[in-house]
Amino acid sequence: MKKIYTLIAILALSLSTFAQAPEKISYQAVVRNTSGALVTSSSVGVRISILQTTSTGTTVYSETHTATTNVNGLISIEIGGGTVVSGTFSSIAWATNTYFIKTEIDPAGGTSYSITGTSQLLSVPYALYSKTSGSSTPGPAGPAGPVGAIGPAGPAGPAGPAGGGDTTWIKVGNNIHNKNLGYNVGIGTTTPVATLSIGDTNSEMKIGYPGTFNNANSGRISFEEDVNFATTCGLNFQYNGATNNLHLLAGCPTLDTVVRFNRTISSGAAFKSRVRIGSLINASNPLSVTGNADISGNLTISGNLNVTGSISKGSGTFKIDHPLDPANKYLVHSFVESPEMMNVYSGNVTTDANGYATVTLPAYFEAANKDFRYQLTAIGSFTQVIVKEKISNNTFVIQTKTPNVEVSWQVTGVRNDKYANENRIEPVVVKKNPGTYLHPEVHGQSADKSEEAERVKKELERLKALEAESNDADR
Repeated sequence: MKKIYTLIAILALSLSTFAQAPEKISYQAVVRNTSGALVTSSSVGVRISILQTTSTGTTVYSETHTATTNVNGLISIEIGGGTVVSGTFSSIAWATNTYFIKTEIDPAGGTSYSITGTSQLLSVPYALYSKTSGSSTPGPAGPAGPVGAIGPAGPAGPAGPAGGGDTTWIKVGNNIHNKNLGYNVGIGTTTPVATLSIGDTNSEMKIGYPGTFNNANSGRISFEEDVNFATTCGLNFQYNGATNNLHLLAGCPTLDTVVRFNRTISSGAAFKSRVRIGSLINASNPLSVTGNADISGNLTISGNLNVTGSISKGSGTFKIDHPLDPANKYLVHSFVESPEMMNVYSGNVTTDANGYATVTLPAYFEAANKDFRYQLTAIGSFTQVIVKEKISNNTFVIQTKTPNVEVSWQVTGVRNDKYANENRIEPVVVKKNPGTYLHPEVHGQSADKSEEAERVKKELERLKALEAESNDADR
């Protein structure tokens, strides 16, 4: 695995000067690996560059060093004393420009530098500059020094005149409020257009529990019918940090979860978002819904559909890629419909030399079916064929007048399992909303005659009645 190293550089602004030797700047750096551990007692390659004006400016001087870290991971070098790559250290005009030091390190001791750091020289190496300062024209005045410490407070001034207008903000105990209606508050904007307007380019509002994690009440936003009402009546979003769920709750005065959004779940390195509507019924599914759901429009399911109850439909087909032209066509067949809940079994069998054949059905056949019906067809021969013996012990016997005849057989049975017996199909059902249609357009009727339109109409009426009842309770 490739190691990544970090560098902590320390520039000593002291200057080392030697008789008949070039000026130098002391420089130290601490080298650490990606785990934060020191790289100790190791030879490292170092390249130092002096950049002019900006951190990516022109290189006016560059040199290389080979240094060894000590037991504390520290290397110490003198800039100006390495192997020169380009430029002349003593000719750098420190007083006329801004300079940056760029450090590059190869932890293996070579010249494949993988660690880079750049920092500005905030103070001119004065000892270097002073070498020529005596013969130079005085430069412009330097920048003003820092502001001094604040002096002691003066005596209190005279009391101001009494105010003549309303006080906008009022503090009562630990609460602060604005008593004037129609005022807007702006954050990052001088022209707020709403009660609270946040207009900064990096607008952000954080609501949560300070200092700790996993708190059940980690923030709440409420939408109230009456903010002065003693208990909640309305909707609110609440984040549960203990379960990592964002709840949309509704009620008056007792709130209950309407929708639950899960922050994330982890399966190895994969993360999935979850939405749960109603109570939690399947912790592994991204979407869980409890209760009834209505979908007006098309629904596409790319995968398997598992239904434990009944399906009611206007029509049904299977649709597959056409076996003879799968790239350009579909093959579509309709389902076989029946007023009864029927199972179909079929096959071919050949009678023996005496004209008999025994058909063996699945072991569960008689347990799952009742009211058996038979169909027999002789293949390749004009002969009489009959069911010699009805189904018993999951078998039945076929007899042909001519021996050695192939017979195609089909047996149907009405479902006799417990679920079917409790949920028999009623072929004709009186509508709950007479005068409505599942498909009004095929009967020459308008869309408002559909059962869906009638359902939506009644639901809106129900919600209005509940709202009126809630308003009465609030009073």
